[in-house]
Amino acid sequence: MRIKPKLAAQALHLPAAQRPGERLRLVRGGSANAEGARFAAEMFVADDGGPVRTIVGDMHRHWTGEEQSQKTGLSNPYEGPTEHALIVESELRADVLDYRTQAFRLRLLVGTTVREWICDHLRHIRVNGHDVVEAIECKPDVSYLDADERAVQAAAGKVIRGMGWRHRVLYHAGIVGGGERQINFGTVYAHQTAEIPDEPLERFERLCIERPSLTYRELRLALHPNRIKGSAMANALICRGRVSFELDRYLFDLSPVRLLPAPNFTSLIRF
Repeated sequence: MRIKPKLAAQALHLPAAQRPGERLRLVRGGSANAEGARFAAEMFVADDGGPVRTIVGDMHRHWTGEEQSQKTGLSNPYEGPTEHALIVESELRADVLDYRTQAFRLRLLVGTTVREWICDHLRHIRVNGHDVVEAIECKPDVSYLDADERAVQAAAGKVIRGMGWRHRVLYHAGIVGGGERQINFGTVYAHQTAEIPDEPLERFERLCIERPSLTYRELRLALHPNRIKGSAMANALICRGRVSFELDRYLFDLSPVRLLPAPNFTSLIRF
């Protein structure tokens, strides 16, 4: 598959597999590897490493915006509550190592027609010690997946899986989950940008080594004796991917949490 950046259109190409079961690979447009290859698809990415498009203007059907990630350092544009909810989920889940919104545009053949698909959410997760890439389409509900859209997703999924990635279509109800998850989304993410001074951060790093499994109360007290300040710092560390907890169980003082060292990985979604 060939890769192109936006505007200047640097392209990543996916050469068609030559043998059954062979994985598609990305090659840069104009490179020696791209010459003479038969491509399964073209992937267009931003040459500045950011989103392939920004969501601006007054023609959108949903509310739009951008969210700055404390975990990745990137600003993530989104359209509608489903894309926004998935940003919050990726920020709070410790197993999500890296993520981007509007990450790439895929040009591919759907039936007999050349079509394009923009990946709403691309993330690098670690599952039982294995690193996995998920390319995700966000929909409010299944009614938004008509016959034409299903054909596009089926074709995109075939290419994505051919790369060894996961292709997923996620709906709003599945992302926001039940009431306890929704409360965690609101209370924890609200402290995403809370400041953590050097001294409590040093105490946290020592705890990571000496006692990584403890309760949420013990964590917030280690960070600051004041409940509000300690909770804000603890929640900010969750957003940074340094504290793991059960997202679908209401987070309170007696909740078990696990402190994590700074993740060691090479991102699989930086082109």
